[in-house]
Amino acid sequence: MPKAGKTYGPRIPAPNYAQIKKDSKDEVLKKLGLERPEDAVHVRPEDLIVKAAGIVAQADAEIALHLDERDQALAHLWFYEQRLGLAATVGLGNMGYRQALATVMFGNKKHVHELPTGNGEELIQAAEAAGIERVEGAEEKLLEAAPIVFAARARRDLAVRFMQEAVFALSEQPYGWKPEKIAEHADVERNLIYKQRAAARRRRGL
Repeated sequence: MPKAGKTYGPRIPAPNYAQIKKDSKDEVLKKLGLERPEDAVHVRPEDLIVKAAGIVAQADAEIALHLDERDQALAHLWFYEQRLGLAATVGLGNMGYRQALATVMFGNKKHVHELPTGNGEELIQAAEAAGIERVEGAEEKLLEAAPIVFAARARRDLAVRFMQEAVFALSEQPYGWKPEKIAEHADVERNLIYKQRAAARRRRGL
């Protein structure tokens, strides 16, 4: 959201998110007992779904623990210090970055198009009016929390794909499990199983 004629704070170097993503993938495969993603076809789906669900649950817990800290630090650095390149610093695309700011400012990412675009003082006034807190050590806190959230989401995204494949396999013969049985076995909500089965079917054009 930079504008000509404005003075911005120095950019914050981004962590190596490509390496973090690779490490996250390797960690998921290791926890699932796989060398390659395609090896999942040789794992019993009733075992695969339990392991994958555990990875998702752990990732969700990490995201819940660190996401607010990341976003509060992010908002401070944009509104109060007007730092550039923050999307790259947190490992988000421009829209995801703006949605994070909107969540802090308005409590809902859907208000992304209402974010202020004024000069430095106007941004500060808008942030103060919205009750956005100043964060001491914001840069350090952002660089600590952002990679944790990024890694957790990367693990979650991959584990969800394995869950979906396991749900599909368990729904078909020779298993023929109902969503209720799959949900109970994996210790997750039944509605989640319906969504994951639908996603797996869409990938197969069903």
